[in-house]
Amino acid sequence: MSDNLPAIPVEPSWSRELVKEIAMDIGKEVCAYVSVMYPNVWQAGNSGFKLSLRNCIHNEIMAALDGPIDEASIRARLAARKKFRREWKAQWKKIWENSVVASRNNEHADQRGG
Repeated sequence: MSDNLPAIPVEPSWSRELVKEIAMDIGKEVCAYVSVMYPNVWQAGNSGFKLSLRNCIHNEIMAALDGPIDEASIRARLAARKKFRREWKAQWKKIWENSVVASRNNEHADQRGG
């Protein structure tokens, strides 16, 4: 045998339905963890927060399996996701800061009668 032979792709022996169950279980586990470690967090968010968090986790796990599953593709996806999160959070921060500043300016204008 030669060490120069390419790896033979192996089809997973599990079904997509099983992965969906695993993804949902992980989402539920994270929600349970949040409930135990931060019991007041659900009151701080809206009523759909727990469902949204669980489904976001589930959807990200499932999306990771939709594309190619070779190492190079996985690493590229991880890098793209990291870049997206950084940009997304930066944009949200700008929106939040602008809305807070605008809100404060409106409050001051109301207090001055203008």
